[in-house]
Amino acid sequence: MEIQISKTLKCLRQKNEKTQDELAEFLGITSQAVSKWERCEGYPDITLLPQIAGFFHVSVDTLLGVDEIARQNRIDEITAEYNKIRRHILLDPNYGLDEGITLIRNALKEVPGEFFFEQLLAADLSLKGKILSDPAEKRKLFEEAITLCEDILARSVEDRWRDSAKQILLVTYADLGMTEKAFDLAYQMPGPRCTCEYMLTYIQNGEELKNRLKLNAVLYYQIFRESVMKLSDDGCDVDMMVHKKELAIAGISEKEYIVAIKKALSMS
Repeated sequence: MEIQISKTLKCLRQKNEKTQDELAEFLGITSQAVSKWERCEGYPDITLLPQIAGFFHVSVDTLLGVDEIARQNRIDEITAEYNKIRRHILLDPNYGLDEGITLIRNALKEVPGEFFFEQLLAADLSLKGKILSDPAEKRKLFEEAITLCEDILARSVEDRWRDSAKQILLVTYADLGMTEKAFDLAYQMPGPRCTCEYMLTYIQNGEELKNRLKLNAVLYYQIFRESVMKLSDDGCDVDMMVHKKELAIAGISEKEYIVAIKKALSMS
């Protein structure tokens, strides 16, 4: 078991608005010693643990990060269960949707405030609202999704959760006809070459890079196909879907692009 005391100690100190000097004075040690603990360059003597826990009004288990480890283990268990029942199949958005929503609702009762679960539930609620026909039920789910996303944006400082919440909010706002708010969020989002998926290709190598490129190929093809299908729904034929200027910039021939469009349309 990995001891989490350095991370937990710093979080507790900041949460309680205490300085390293104040903790050091309480323990009768130097502030340099506290600084080393927080930098994971050493651990407090075991005899000091009850005093440190008492200073922050928490248990020794909490100080050691045992509670956090148990919480993460439970999060991993629930996530594995969710992935089994809620497979995101492009042509079947309702696959396991109700079961997934129920599971994550209950999960948030066990681990309240968990950003990962909040964004999962918000995404599924937004998708469920999209496929419902009853306007009242649709709005109810959309509003719950918005509340979850707003909570993430209010509490989280991590870009991954904030970006995920913004993405879900944008889609939900658009479905509710709140166009101005949706546009505001759209212009805050990173471009396609600034995504995590794309940037990882500069870091990974070997088999890891190969797997990432395969995943990206599927992801970007899905995005391409969705764009083609939306154009088709709007009555555009193949020739109208060709943007010659952009193709020239990208170095893609018009012929191979048309072939890709026809392939995407044939899979509908």
